[in-house]
Amino acid sequence: MNAEFGENLQRPAFAIRIHLIDGSVESFAPISGTEAKKLWDQIEPSLLFAQSRLILAGEHSKSAFVTPRILRVDFIQDSYECWQFPGGFSDVVELSESEFRKRTHLDQPERMVRREPIPVGDLTVSFLKLLIEGAKPLFMMIEFPVKLPAENHSVMQFLLSKGGFHMRLRGGGFGVINLAHLAGYTIYPGTAQVPADTWFAERLSDRILLENQYPHLWQNL
Repeated sequence: MNAEFGENLQRPAFAIRIHLIDGSVESFAPISGTEAKKLWDQIEPSLLFAQSRLILAGEHSKSAFVTPRILRVDFIQDSYECWQFPGGFSDVVELSESEFRKRTHLDQPERMVRREPIPVGDLTVSFLKLLIEGAKPLFMMIEFPVKLPAENHSVMQFLLSKGGFHMRLRGGGFGVINLAHLAGYTIYPGTAQVPADTWFAERLSDRILLENQYPHLWQNL
């Protein structure tokens, strides 16, 4: 067994963390650099959870996980480049909740960016909050080129596809999220175009919005 990838190292060069719906996390390390490269090359993030089970085997054990019970899989490493992003994304980066609130100006509503038309082809940055069934929300920054109005719902369609969705992790490496556990999402500000069946309503989830804009509602809560 390659010492760089062995079990005895506290910080292996390549680690795999499997997050399950019960909140537990199982961690593994490839037995060698060759196995790490082989594993990396065969992964297609969007199809990672399409198989019925995920099996990992070492010299002393074999573990099997039912993929519908997996929330996400993290690959902690800095040797290999990120896969190409699907769904029209050009970059997806994990954020902490505090970073997310700061960048979206949730605590300063007067500074929040409005949904407005952007020229087709221009890159735009938005901030995404994923609501995951049985887990804490995930926060990220996404970058994507603006498409024609008829194609502008591709991001929504992909997020609701129940496939795998990968992102760059704050601490290095990449995580693949199982969108089958996605309960909903909010994007700030998002594109100007919305589906025809959209309900037009402002969010009331933040206390500062209630206090400053709807004091009569806050007093009755």
